[in-house]
Amino acid sequence: MRAFFFNLLFWGCGSVLAQTGIGTNTPHTSSQIEVSSTNKGLLVPRMTHSEMNSISNPVAGLQVYNTTKSSLYSYNGSAWIGEKKYVGKFVSAGTSISLDNIQIRIPTSGNTAIHIATVSGSATISGSSFNVWNNYTISSSGATGSNESFTIQSTVFNSTFKAWQSGASFIKAGGLQVIYLMDESNSRAYKLTFIHGASSSNHYLEIEQLL
Repeated sequence: MRAFFFNLLFWGCGSVLAQTGIGTNTPHTSSQIEVSSTNKGLLVPRMTHSEMNSISNPVAGLQVYNTTKSSLYSYNGSAWIGEKKYVGKFVSAGTSISLDNIQIRIPTSGNTAIHIATVSGSATISGSSFNVWNNYTISSSGATGSNESFTIQSTVFNSTFKAWQSGASFIKAGGLQVIYLMDESNSRAYKLTFIHGASSSNHYLEIEQLL
């Protein structure tokens, strides 16, 4: 009888440890932990971007809320990937925007095509771009001469900015550069858009995650 009692107790404890329900006594059979509520949510650890990147040996599937980027991030085994799929805004030359591990900017001098860098580490990036840049400033009416170009390349990028296409010269307002690229290292595809503004303070940059 005593042996039967201890076996029953052990079996009962094992059943409790097998699944955990918070707010429910019947967690779903497919879940290890189920949280149920009609007026509260699940809060994951919140931290800055630098604090997130300082996590030692993150495991694939780890999640945090990045307060710097205002987005939920998951580690995919090689890089932190944000849930945000799009970022775009008017910026001054030299100001960068970022999404996932990709950041872009328009430099303050020299080649004014999109400059690309990783947020951290290095990544093999391949893709193509279509560019249109004007020969002179667009007026309120009439046509303007323009140059067009198309390029395909695959290059290793790191956290140091460099031009995607060194031959494009967006020195006049109205220039357009659209880049479709694949972050081969993290299996992410993006569309980058740059529109040259009328001054150095109102360029438009956009990053859209496609995959």
